[in-house]
Amino acid sequence: MGIPSYFSHVIRNYPTIIKNLNAMISDDVNITTLYMDCNSVIYDAVHDTELLDVDSGVYEMNIIEKVIEKITAYMELLKPSQIAYIAFDGVAPYAKMEQQRTRRYKSQFSLSIQEGSCEKKQWNTSAITPGTKFMNLLSSTINTYFKRNNKYAFEIIISGSDEVGEGEHKLFDHLRNSYKQSPNQSIALYGLDADLIMLSIFNLPYTKNIYVFREAPEFIKSYIPVETQEGNESNLYFLDINSFGEKLLVEMGCEYKSREQIYDYVFLCFFLGNDFLPHFPSMNIRTHGIDTLLNIYRKKIGNNPNKNIIVGGKIQWGQVRIILQEIVSLEKDFLLNEYRIRKKFDNWDWSKYDKTDLISNTPVVYRLVEKYIDPTEYGWENRYYKGLIDENFYDKLDENMNDLCINYLEGLEWVFKYYTCGCPDWKWKYHYHYPPLFKDLVKYVPSFETDFLKPSKKNRAFLPETQLSYVLPYEQLELLPENIQGFLKTNHRELYPTKYDFQWAFCRYFWESKPILPEIPLKQLETWDIQYGLVNG
Repeated sequence: MGIPSYFSHVIRNYPTIIKNLNAMISDDVNITTLYMDCNSVIYDAVHDTELLDVDSGVYEMNIIEKVIEKITAYMELLKPSQIAYIAFDGVAPYAKMEQQRTRRYKSQFSLSIQEGSCEKKQWNTSAITPGTKFMNLLSSTINTYFKRNNKYAFEIIISGSDEVGEGEHKLFDHLRNSYKQSPNQSIALYGLDADLIMLSIFNLPYTKNIYVFREAPEFIKSYIPVETQEGNESNLYFLDINSFGEKLLVEMGCEYKSREQIYDYVFLCFFLGNDFLPHFPSMNIRTHGIDTLLNIYRKKIGNNPNKNIIVGGKIQWGQVRIILQEIVSLEKDFLLNEYRIRKKFDNWDWSKYDKTDLISNTPVVYRLVEKYIDPTEYGWENRYYKGLIDENFYDKLDENMNDLCINYLEGLEWVFKYYTCGCPDWKWKYHYHYPPLFKDLVKYVPSFETDFLKPSKKNRAFLPETQLSYVLPYEQLELLPENIQGFLKTNHRELYPTKYDFQWAFCRYFWESKPILPEIPLKQLETWDIQYGLVNG
């Protein structure tokens, strides 16, 4: 996932960093390590497998066979000389669980409005979550298959859903732990989304040769140079991450260039949103958010020697403060520009669109909250917090503002550490659907180096059953063991609404919106963890 539209942004603006398989071969790129983040492979297999009987285990075995076929095909095509590391998502950090919960409720909502209009049976993709019978079967089948069919000269490592951590982060943990034994690795990393690109940039210190690859979807091909597409029967495209870093340094155009500036670039992109933090309404990638941030960075930091946001693996909050102070002076103008762009949708004739398109475009069709905030009218900042955070926000203004801003700054630190050295806190998450205004956030940014995240003795992942209990809607609790289903339906029914509203202010498409759901407190999850642990023995 990551930043909405970021992959398209990279392809469109840096086409020369893309190579096809033939170019990789002609450039004598010898892949030593194949890393595959394989959850997307499961979804591809589901898409390619015809569902004849939704209750049949045959269908699920067909999916698993297709997953094995694809993994095997990439091994034989790329022929890594040392290692193939195959990773599936295990239990995720709390921050990621929040996003998974949102996605599954949106999927359930989409299914509910399609019922009756869709004749084709659909398999429940929420089964692609650690702890389900399907994922347990997939993990055991794949492990058994490659133990019995290890005909390759390279080592094969399988990290299934029974091992904690998101797939891509398990891959980079392996890189950071093994680079001294193989200092000159050439890594082919399967899966092209914003997170993988950002992770790869942050991990360039461990090897310069990282190529992120996947098949190119049709909507992306128009951005890929014709000469790169010619003769590329495999439809695989590789992003040269080291080359991307060099292009970024040129584009940043700073008088004093240093390798650390590309890490500053990734940190700046956090303000455009990711899987863990929301984007700022006044700044988004579709309306030149990256260019704006880079212009400010160049002016305030990049043209000064020995100044960086990231130094020695630490966030220099004083430099972050300088950036934010400049944004504050421009924030209202940026927001007004967003309003001008979005107001154009008021003139569209939406009656010409079918139901599916109308739902997809809901955030620009129904803009009631945005119109309520209205930055052209006095007091708009108050309405921002009342409309997007809490209608009672001003009842305890100082306390609520402190909680909101500190939580966001914790998030910046959490994401940075998660991308560079592993999960700093399995129990942390951002508690809101929107960020504070820059004008308020900057007041909480220190001018000195500090850590917002405090060490925790309880820094371990939840059990798979606890994650499932958190992320699944009521209609999908059947994916849990029967005893847990009954327990939740009897004792915690209020936590699983079947009707709920959405927040979509400043989103472009419905899939970017957030369902408004009952909070399941951290203490409740920890209690479930203990209870499920006792049951499991």
